[in-house]
Amino acid sequence: MSDSGHRVRLTVEVDLLADPIEGVVRHEHGADKPFAGWISLIRAFELALDDERLRPAPPPPG
Repeated sequence: MSDSGHRVRLTVEVDLLADPIEGVVRHEHGADKPFAGWISLIRAFELALDDERLRPAPPPPG
């Protein structure tokens, strides 16, 4: 894991009755990323992380 200190929190909401897995990935600085299926879930993570990587890094503490 990187020591950069630039981290993001992703929230995953899953429909427990859906088959295959279905839900939405949410994060603070971008649009919700809906998914249906395991590969789509991974893609939703990738898209959310891409959104975060485009944001400027926070200033160092101190």
